Amino acid sequence: MATSRTTRIIGFSVPPATVLEVEALAKEERRTKSELFREMVRVYRRYRAQRDRDEDRWIAGIIEETAVEQVRKPVATEQLLAESERLAEYGARQAGKLGIALKDTDRLIHDYRARKRT
Repeated sequence: MATSRTTRIIGFSVPPATVLEVEALAKEERRTKSELFREMVRVYRRYRAQRDRDEDRWIAGIIEETAVEQVRKPVATEQLLAESERLAEYGARQAGKLGIALKDTDRLIHDYRARKRT
């Protein structure tokens, strides 16, 4: 009776210097390259989760600062609309420099956010 593997073999390319570095790390830690790779993935997942939490805290902090500032020094609706228009014009200029058409911005934002969620 044949048993199925509990692991799969994957292949990917890295520069020769990285190969040497991985081999040296594996030898130094007395691990296989596979064990080292699995650990790197676990560490990266923890790093990414922490980065996302930090970003969420940063955004929440900005929102809180804005709310406090609005109470302390209210801004009229007309001023907010003028600032929004100024920022939209700036964004359009920057997009133009990058060759991004206005019709593509919603899709690009959606794609970026989808990649961040995965």
